This record gives sequence, C-alpha cells and structure tokens, in this order.
Amino acid sequence: MSWLALPAIALLVAITLTARPEHSFTAAQPSELQFSAPSSLLTQVLASQDELASWEALTQAGNASQTLQSGIKSYTVFAPVNIAIQVAIAKSAVTCQSDFFLDQPCESLLQLLDSTSLPQLVQNHIVEGRWWSANFTDGTLLSTLGGGVLQVGQDSDGNVVIGNATIIAANVGAANGVVHVVDKFPLVNAAVNTSIVAALETAGDFGPFDEAKRLIVATNITQVLIPYYQQNRAVVGMPDGGLSNPMPLLFDPTLGQKPVDSNLGQFSYPILGNVTRPSNDTDIAYMTVLGLAALIKSKQISSVELTRIFQQRLRRYDPVLECVITFTDALAQEQAEAADALLANGTYLGPLHGIPYGLKDLMAVPGYLTTWGAASFENQYLSQPAHVYIKLRQAGAVLVAKLATGEMAYDDVWFDGFTKNPWNIAEGSSGSSAGPAAAVAAGLVPFALGTETGGSITYPANTCGVTAHRSSFGLVGRSNIMSLAESLDKVGPFARSAADAVLVLDTIRGSDPADPSSFDSHMEDPFTLNIQDLTVGYLPQTPETASEAFASLGVNLQPVTMNYTAPADAIYNIILNVEAAAHFDHWQRAHLDDENVRQDLWPQALRNARVIPAVEYIQANRARSVLIQQVQAFFAENGIDAFIGPPTGELSMGNVVGLPEAVIPVSFMPVSPGSPRQQPTALGIYAPPNQDSKVLALAIAYQSMTSAHLMRPPIDEVEPNILDECLQYSRCGRPEIYNSSKAVDISYIAESG
Repeated sequence: MSWLALPAIALLVAITLTARPEHSFTAAQPSELQFSAPSSLLTQVLASQDELASWEALTQAGNASQTLQSGIKSYTVFAPVNIAIQVAIAKSAVTCQSDFFLDQPCESLLQLLDSTSLPQLVQNHIVEGRWWSANFTDGTLLSTLGGGVLQVGQDSDGNVVIGNATIIAANVGAANGVVHVVDKFPLVNAAVNTSIVAALETAGDFGPFDEAKRLIVATNITQVLIPYYQQNRAVVGMPDGGLSNPMPLLFDPTLGQKPVDSNLGQFSYPILGNVTRPSNDTDIAYMTVLGLAALIKSKQISSVELTRIFQQRLRRYDPVLECVITFTDALAQEQAEAADALLANGTYLGPLHGIPYGLKDLMAVPGYLTTWGAASFENQYLSQPAHVYIKLRQAGAVLVAKLATGEMAYDDVWFDGFTKNPWNIAEGSSGSSAGPAAAVAAGLVPFALGTETGGSITYPANTCGVTAHRSSFGLVGRSNIMSLAESLDKVGPFARSAADAVLVLDTIRGSDPADPSSFDSHMEDPFTLNIQDLTVGYLPQTPETASEAFASLGVNLQPVTMNYTAPADAIYNIILNVEAAAHFDHWQRAHLDDENVRQDLWPQALRNARVIPAVEYIQANRARSVLIQQVQAFFAENGIDAFIGPPTGELSMGNVVGLPEAVIPVSFMPVSPGSPRQQPTALGIYAPPNQDSKVLALAIAYQSMTSAHLMRPPIDEVEPNILDECLQYSRCGRPEIYNSSKAVDISYIAESG
C-alpha cells in the first residue's frame, strides 16, 4: 500500500479560502475502497527502493485497482516516497492506532500495515477525479474521501505543494488513476476532517455546523491553528511545571479590593518562660516550635543536637510512613552549625532560629533533587531556590528533608512509595502534601511547608489529625515551586499548633519578585486579635464540641448555610485541568505521562483537558467572578467575619474563591474496637480572602483550651498484622531509592536548571 501519505494533524477555526476544486464529489463509503493484498506483499512493496517500480508492482498486484477506481469513478492518490515512510517510522514520527486508541509510535512497516488507523490514513490521501499537476492553482482545496482537506500551494522554489508535501514526480501513471509522488513526509498522521469537527461540536457542546462550515473549520485547523499552537509552544512549552512565564492575567480573589496597606509589620509572638528540656528525645520531638525556640534561645539544647533528634526519627519511621524523598543531611548540618554559631555570638534571629523543618518536594533547593513525586522528574535538579526556602533560611531554620508529594501534586502515591497516615498506617495520608502532614503528625519534624491547589493541605491535615493553614491566594510567593494551576496554587504550613503555624506564616508571607500574583499586605496580629469582637457562622455539619468551645470563649456564634449557586466544582475542574495541561504540555507530548504510577490520575485528566475549548475556560473564569461575588454576599448578608465547618466540605468553593482556612484536630476515635489506630475528626475555620489573621486567631484560641492538637499517633503500637500488610503502591520492604542526600556540583545545577 505504497501510496500512503500520512497527513498532518490539525485542530479548529475559520478562514476563507478561494479556488474550490473543479471536481466536487459525494464521499464514497469506506466499503468502496478495500485492499486485500497480504501484509507480506505490502511490506515488500513499501520496502522497495525503486519508487516507480513499486507503483507498477502494486498496481499489478490485483486488487489495488479497486482503490484507484470504483465503478465509473476515478481517484487520484497523493503519496510519499518509500524512504520517507521508513525515515518517519525510524524517528517515531508515525503513531499506530489499536482499536480506538492512539498507542505508541509505529516501530515497523508491518505494524503500520496492521494498525486499525490504516483505512483512515488511506482515505485521507485519496481525492475523487483525475488530478494532474497542470490543473493545480495556488489555493485550490482538495477534499479527500475521508473528509479531510488538502490545500494546494507553492513553495519558495515554485514547486507544487499538496498539504505540507512537495510533489517531486508528477503524474506517475497507475492502472486507473494518477499518483503524485511527494518527498516531504508529514510528521503527524491523524487527519482533520469534517467528521472530526462534528465530533468536536459534540465534545465542546457547540454547533451544529453544516458541512460547508465544517470544511472551513477543518481547513483552518490545519492551515492556521496548528502553526499558531506550535509557535506558542516554541516560546513557553518548556520547562514543565510552570516554573517560568506566568500568565499576565492575574487572579485577584478580591475583584479589585486588595488591601491598600502594604506595611507587613511583624507579629508579636509569645515568648514562653520556664520551659525545661524534657528528659527524653520523644518528648522533645513533640514539643511545639514555641517550646523548642525557648530551649534553643536558653541554650538548653543546640540546633545541631535538635537536628540530630529529628534526623533519627525520620530514618526510624520513614520505612513505615514512606514520607521522605530526600534527606538533606549535609545541608542540615551546615545550617544547624551556623545557627549555633550565631547564637554563641549573641545573634538570635527569632523563633525559627535553629528549628528543623521539611519541605514538600515541589519546592526547589539547589544541590538536592526536586522530584515533584513523579518518575519523569526523579533525577531533576533545579538551580534556583524556592522563595519560601530563602525566607526560612534567612530566619535560621534548618532543612532536614524534602518530603513526599503525590505525583505532580496529586494524592499520596509517588514514584517510590505510598505515604501513610501515622494515626492509621492501614491507609494513606491523603495528599498531595502527604509527606509534610505525615511527618509533622508523627513528630518527625516540628513544622513543614505544603501546597494546595484543590485540597492538598486540607485533606492530609484532616486525615492525619494535624494543624495546618491554607493561606489566602497571593499571600505567600511561589517562585521555583512546581505550579499546577497558577490561579489556584497556594502555600501553607503544617505545624504542631496554630501558634506555630502563625510563626511560619509570618516568616514566609509577602511579595515574591518572581511571582506576580504575590503581594505585601498588612495583617492583624493573630496573637493580639480579640476573637470576642468576631461574629462566626457555623455550618450544619460543624462538630458540636467545636461550636460549644467557641461559645465558651465568648465568640458570637450564629448558624449559617452556604447559599451560593455558581457551580464551584465545575469552575474548579475546568480551570485546574486547563492550567495544569498548559504547565505539563511537553511532559504529555513526550509521553512522559506513561511513567506515572497512577495512570488513572494526571495522565487521564490532562488528556481530557485537551478537548476543553478555550471559550469554556474563559466562561469558567467568568463564572468564578460570580461565585466570588456570591461568597462576598454570604459573609455580608450574614454579618459574619468567619465561619466554621468540616475542613473538606467546601474545597472547590474555598480554592476557587481563594479563602484562607485553618484546619485543627478536635477529636480521635478508634478505627475498630481494641485497635490503637485512631480516626481523627477535624474542624475547618474559614474567612474572606486576606483575612488569615482571623482564622488563625480563632484556631489559637480553640487550642488554648483543648489538647487534641498535642496528641501523639500510635506508630509504635500498631498491630503486627497491620505492619506486615503490603498495601498497593507501597515499598513493601523494597529498599528506598532516595533516602539519602543528593548533593551535586553547583556548575551542573546551573546548566541543568
């Protein structure tokens, strides 16, 4: 079947082209165009180096004439030379289709011949009528039997061009038709035709168009849109992960009402007195940051010693929890020694001075892997540090580990493990800030930073019974952190207490020069804000113990019910998937999605995102503005400053609108009678954008009279049968891959970054 010319793929729009072909046609049915020669003969013909002999051999093989003529109709076939086919296959430029799926690049001519895409490819290079090169004028449109469109043009040398293929031997005779041999092989073999446009009408919920309009759309997809796509990708297609080139259309959750006071100020954190060093390391590990800060400042413990305690706990429990991707031992030692030296010379940098912590492995630290939890990036080094890492380093904090993230910020499964919930290791920690939540809950680090796009802080905090804070959109800079959806991504801390979370937020908040969505904003001090001045709504599903506690603190409570009508879930999913697909365009096109452990998550979602029309992305953002206005009205009409409820009950709304949320544990119950494993119950505290002080002040007040946040998970008391169970995606005794430091030469980082 040596007349195959595999046409360039295209997608959609409309320009007007003139000079219709002089022969129109009624498309033949596929059954009219059959070829029954055996694969062996076809392989022999296609492999021939003598082009004209190949045509003659093929047309004399018998049934080939059926392809070139059916009844009284004649057809012209536009085909590539055989060598071009072979080169394209060698370069993996032709995709073979199996059933209804485009699987892998064709590896051989035989595989191409056996592909179910072959009939479509043939039809889209056969045009009704006898077309001779002398008949062609620039701009002529040729309609193929498959519904595709080939445009005639001329190249700079005056050669006739059909589609994107140049004719080198015109009017080569065949038994019942004319074959034009071409030498430029189209690198993509899916044809855009009126049937595909009709399918897009259904997928995009628009139209229907008539056939004439579909023909114009199909033509413009090939001739206009695909070149535009390719030109844009050449500028911003790399690197993956949205590390550069943010959109100039910046999301503002206040709709133009951002605070005008840009004086950051500083919180007046409490200084604990009479803090005595515990007698054992486990008790030290479960102390709050404020307590550890008191020990450091009073020199009851050094940063080097404190760092060693947490490094030992990380190594002891990580084989069970699978929460560490990379240990930063050399860096931690260096930073701890520097913190001790400063203190010895009389310089104290503040409450994070000498305190160990962990970072979700979306955040870049030069000299160490930043894997994004995915096999595609497991050897990735980034040369520029995350803005939040710089701020923590300047505050004297000590980085001890890069903690697990679900693959590319989705759930709790990553390329070398399945992060567990310390309260119940028979289940995952949820994600995608899986490692930070598990490590803080288990006393492996005093605090850690995570990120949230649509639940990646709130879900694991709820599951792992740990305190966390999802900051307002734009409050914390995100440069050199993997971006999933740049109008949704936020950074926030996991900590032993809400007061600790405030200390961390105070350190990392503010404008980031490389993140145009970030800004400086004055915040009320959560440590001094009077919660009795606040009116707080409570949703119907709020734990009764929580509302009773706030009432006893003098907070003005009133029942509320969410009443927005804009479709928060639909808005969130359209925006998330489109922005994520843009940030991982190269990853998907390079078929790196095949390397993900969870093929049912991002690989599937980002393929689906390809068929979301640009119009619908804009409409989702317009609906987002409606939702913001409705939520603003909810706060105003109820006269409330904040509201409380289940921490994961308003995920789509909260992330689309950009609300800050504090998550705090309120109680624990055994997962089954007699089991030491526990099921946490948590509370979510929400406020309008940029009102983070209110949610944190309420969380601090609640924890001042309760102790659930100080409880310790039973990781040393788990039933033997649970410990021995091998959960899907877990290491199950397999040696860890990256549980060691990965320092590299700085010049290499600069080159690879």
